[in-house]
Amino acid sequence: MRNLTGWAHWTRFKNLMLVMFGLWLAFFFVVNSFAKALERIVVPGLELPLSLYMPIQAAVIVFAITLFWLARVTREARLSVVEAKRRR
Repeated sequence: MRNLTGWAHWTRFKNLMLVMFGLWLAFFFVVNSFAKALERIVVPGLELPLSLYMPIQAAVIVFAITLFWLARVTREARLSVVEAKRRR
């Protein structure tokens, strides 16, 4: 028989991952919708169009933020499962 608190944890984790995936897709489409307007501007020194440089930098920042957020939420959920087990 499955542990119900552990099962609830995995259900919450799955929902969190689906939300993060949806936000990531929305971010991707929003950034790429502005790419055509930024195509003519070139980043000095790198000689890359701004439409390429900005999404790369933004993706790295958003990825780092979501990793830290996911780690915090997962840790909080794991701690709540451990507390539930201790109360029994």
